[in-house]
Amino acid sequence: MAWLPQSIADAALSDGAGADGQLAAAWAHLQERLSAAERLVASAPVNQNRIDYASGMRHLMVLLAVGVDTALRADPDPVLAVNRAKMDDIVTWGLECPDCVYMNAGMRAGETYRLSGNRGTARYVGLQTMDGMTTVANCLVDDLQLDDDGHFEAILSADEHNGNWLRLAGDHPVLTVRNFLYDWDTEEPASLRIERIGAEVGPMDRPVEPDVSVSRQLVALGDFVHDNLKFFLDFGAMPQANGFIPPMDMTEIGAAAENRPVIGRFELQPDEALILELDPPRGVYWSISLGNPWLETINYGRHQSSLNGHQTVIDADGLVRFVISATDPGVANWLDTAGHSNGAMLLRCVRTDTAPVPKTRVVPVDAVLAALPADTAMTTSDERANVIAARRRAVHERFYR
Repeated sequence: MAWLPQSIADAALSDGAGADGQLAAAWAHLQERLSAAERLVASAPVNQNRIDYASGMRHLMVLLAVGVDTALRADPDPVLAVNRAKMDDIVTWGLECPDCVYMNAGMRAGETYRLSGNRGTARYVGLQTMDGMTTVANCLVDDLQLDDDGHFEAILSADEHNGNWLRLAGDHPVLTVRNFLYDWDTEEPASLRIERIGAEVGPMDRPVEPDVSVSRQLVALGDFVHDNLKFFLDFGAMPQANGFIPPMDMTEIGAAAENRPVIGRFELQPDEALILELDPPRGVYWSISLGNPWLETINYGRHQSSLNGHQTVIDADGLVRFVISATDPGVANWLDTAGHSNGAMLLRCVRTDTAPVPKTRVVPVDAVLAALPADTAMTTSDERANVIAARRRAVHERFYR
């Protein structure tokens, strides 16, 4: 699991892979892995134009930022606060959801915790405890006992408790909270805190000396940057160009159990557009979003690169159609590739009645309108500019207030 950022923190607390205390060797390993990652970016088949290449090199900086932050915060003490995960509209990897405020908390095996707070008004608030990438417990906050104002408490522990309870397992258990916002302007994520209750477990049996810990972290940092890049390159290559694969069970790589993702890949010339058509799913939450060739979600504050069930316009026949292209065709349900020649498409279906596989067809950009129903919702350039400005304000409010 070297492609996970958590592997860097775990490395500080676990036996190393041959570089314990050898700081110079660990630093050399980091440099070698970074060089290998750069070669992978340069030679990857998805690297087809200057924007693709530049975003790949920038992605290495993103992975370094995520990894360095994780390494510097590695500590044997549990994190006693539910913090925003190290992802926003700038630092992005692994096709994270544009509608989501992610929160997480690291804990210590053998301890018991109380999670408390208010549900907020997000469309969906999901709780997940994990052992590495293995899901241990998974539920929606709405599945728990809440009071009339949305307040609740839940116990997190290895041993079962009465009432609201999520099981913990593994040496380094983690809690992940997903807040999916449908209406970006009005919905608020959950307000939560986590605290240890009961006795604290004893100190580590064998304290890790600083030179040992840092050498392990340097090795793990290099492995994370290279292996994360390769993992998602391989993952993104699964669908055929301009098509989707059926819904996948991705719980083994950390996805929530109630999410049935439908994954696709676009590959377009500058004068081409991809039209998607589907019967919109009905249920708690659904959305579609685009990623670049390196499976970064395309910046959703500066581009209309995602739309959810609240933001999407449904056609009069009950179907929903999206147009994917680098050029704005004036269609309300346009998804902007931001100049990338290829990338990922992800339809998220969370507790919905279906997880449809969209129908697809490639057409010239100047033939888009002729290929759509006559009553397709349109938008002017001024209206589009206002939509993008509103998206940017909402994202800034979400992450930077």
